[in-house]
Amino acid sequence: MAEVVDLWDKLKRYFAFTPNEIKGLVIAILVTAFIISFNDWGKGSEVDISFGFFNFFNAILIVTLSFLVHISTQRIWSLGTGYRLEWRMWGFGLLLGLIFAFLTNGKFWLILPGGIIVYHLGGHRLGWFRYGINWWALGLIALMGTFATMLLAVIFKAISGIFVNALIQKMITFNIVYAMYSLLPIPPLDGSKTFYGSRMLYAFSTAGLIAAAVMLTLNISILIAVVSSLLIAIALWILYYVFFEWKAWYP
Repeated sequence: MAEVVDLWDKLKRYFAFTPNEIKGLVIAILVTAFIISFNDWGKGSEVDISFGFFNFFNAILIVTLSFLVHISTQRIWSLGTGYRLEWRMWGFGLLLGLIFAFLTNGKFWLILPGGIIVYHLGGHRLGWFRYGINWWALGLIALMGTFATMLLAVIFKAISGIFVNALIQKMITFNIVYAMYSLLPIPPLDGSKTFYGSRMLYAFSTAGLIAAAVMLTLNISILIAVVSSLLIAIALWILYYVFFEWKAWYP
C-alpha cells in the first residue's frame, strides 16, 4: 500500500508535461499525422482538400492517442522506480520521415518522433540502487513504451473483430509500425536504451514484439497470437543466449 501512495504522490508532482515537451509533442504529432495521411488527400491523382483534411484529422487522433499512451506508460514506470522522465522531439527524425513521405508518395512510413531522457530522483530511490542512472532500469523504462504501443495494437485488433472500421485498421497498422521503429537501437529511440541496458532483455523483447507484429497481421485469434509470440520470444531468446551471449561472456 505504501508503494501505491508513494507512486500517487510522485505522479501528482512529476507527471505533468513541461511546456517544451508539449511544444515538441504537438510538432511531432502534426508531422507524423501528415506522414501517415500523405496518401489520403484524394482519390487517384485528384486532390480533394476536404477529404484530405478529414483524413489528416483522423490521423492526428490516432497519433495523439498512440504517443500519449507510449510516453505516459514510460513516465509512470520511471516514477515508480525513482526517475523523472522527459520526452524530447527528434527534429532530424521527423524531417527524414517527411522526406521519405514525399519521395515515396506516402507509401513508406518512417516514424522517428523522439526519445526519452531520465533524471535521477535520489530521495525516491531508497531501497533501490541510488547512485546515478541504472542502465538496466533505463532500458526497462524505454521498453515499457514500446510494449504499451503493441498492447494498444492488440486491443484495437480485438475491437476490429467486433467493429469493422478503416480508422481502427489504421490505428492497428500505425501502432505496429511505431512499435517496430521504437525497437531500433539508434539513439535517441527507445531501442538504444534497451539494447545498452541489457542485450538479453533486448533480444527477448525484440523477438517477442516482432513476432506479435507478424501475428497481428494474420487472421488468427488474439489469444493464439499473444501465446505464439511469447513462445517464439522464449525460443529465440534461448538460441541467442546459447549461440552468442554465453560465448561472449565465456569464450
